[in-house]
Amino acid sequence: MKNTLLTGSAIGMVVASLAIAAPAAAQSTPVGTQVGETIRNTVTVNYTVGGVAQDPETDDDIVALDRKVDLTLVRLDNTATQVSPGAQNQAVSFQLTNLSNDVLDFALDADNVANGTASELTPGENDNFDVNGGFTYYLDNGDGIFNAADDTVITYVDNLASGDSRIIHVVSNIQTGLTNNDRAAIELTATARDSGQTLTYNATTFEYDVTATGAGTLGGVLTQAGANSADPLAIDTVFADTDANGQIARDGAAFDTDDYLVFTAGIIAAKSSRIVASPIPGDTSGTNIPGATIEYCILVTNAAGGADAQAVTITDVLPGEVTYESAYGVRVGGADCATPGPNTGTETGGTVTGTIGTVPAGQSRSVIFRALID
Repeated sequence: MKNTLLTGSAIGMVVASLAIAAPAAAQSTPVGTQVGETIRNTVTVNYTVGGVAQDPETDDDIVALDRKVDLTLVRLDNTATQVSPGAQNQAVSFQLTNLSNDVLDFALDADNVANGTASELTPGENDNFDVNGGFTYYLDNGDGIFNAADDTVITYVDNLASGDSRIIHVVSNIQTGLTNNDRAAIELTATARDSGQTLTYNATTFEYDVTATGAGTLGGVLTQAGANSADPLAIDTVFADTDANGQIARDGAAFDTDDYLVFTAGIIAAKSSRIVASPIPGDTSGTNIPGATIEYCILVTNAAGGADAQAVTITDVLPGEVTYESAYGVRVGGADCATPGPNTGTETGGTVTGTIGTVPAGQSRSVIFRALID
């Protein structure tokens, strides 16, 4: 992780790819004296000859402000984005701030953190899965929350002014087959690039004029100057960024991580049967003989500590050796196999169906029906 730690909330959405250019944002205070400005220092020498004042001698020292590259990239908060297996368009969110004294572009690169890496959000927890299918970057519309209003897809941050920030949502799809508390950490890196704007020195005003903004195209790689240029009007580049510990990094890049945390139900279905009636008077042996009534119970249990399981429906195809007993019906929603629920299920053509609905975490619900052994 690099720079100050500050994750984004995830809301499923379907949006279309639009233009690369960033939307307008409130102007922040520029950081320091900006590139394109000059420092002009004029000296005047007055003198006389034979007691007569002569025209003064003047000279100017003009130096151009060099480019100081600095930035921060931080996740929005310290709460993992809760996701469910198979969820689409889930976001982790970061804020990028340009602390340079120049307008810059920023290249973006998101990657899965290596499995086994300790989570920065939850001490003692490790990354244990990777999201699949790559990442899409969305520019936030200003509310700081990933939702349908965030419909601008970007591949980089374009023309970010000095002192300005952008919130970037890194969006991916979550695969199926995951279990509760599985965790995937995502690392986003932002690298400063030249904005592509053209500065032209104006000998009349002694300042640089912007003659082209460079908007709409990712600018070139920035190269740090080894020494100050001999030409005082040349614009050199110096990296001033630091790492998470405040140490000088000077690579023109910043990164931070954010986590996806799986929150799901842990459903276990257990099917059991017992003989509840014998065709032989007085027989209580409970043996599976022709003519006996067999009671089936499907018990659906949701593990504690996870999400509620919703829209739970069971479908059971009866074997050919039994005949469904319609008089008893299909009892749905009891707490266990000894507690039949109301007769709300159905049987059609030998297929029994029961809609349980919601099974809260840590609880069980049953579906019970009967059949005659042929």
